[in-house]
Amino acid sequence: MNLTFSTTQSAVYLAVRHVFPEVPISAGAFDPIVICNASVGCFDAKNPRPFSGSAAEVSQRIAEAAFAALVDLVPERVTGSPAGTRGNFALGGYGPN
Repeated sequence: MNLTFSTTQSAVYLAVRHVFPEVPISAGAFDPIVICNASVGCFDAKNPRPFSGSAAEVSQRIAEAAFAALVDLVPERVTGSPAGTRGNFALGGYGPN
């Protein structure tokens, strides 16, 4: 359940965009946002760590963490757990045919 750092950034930006929809998207719209990147762990996976299949599920948890971080600043704009879970499921294997 690893993400690339760009997917982590995207999830944070998605949350901020939902909380502040009046801010026009531009090249500098997200410049004031600093996302700490320790270059380790599941939020900045690099080869050979696996990542991809769970990106949709995990990125929603990141977005919800960003919403939670904003709730004290602008409680009138933030709702509780808007994304919920998507329930991604993948099954693979080999059969006799």
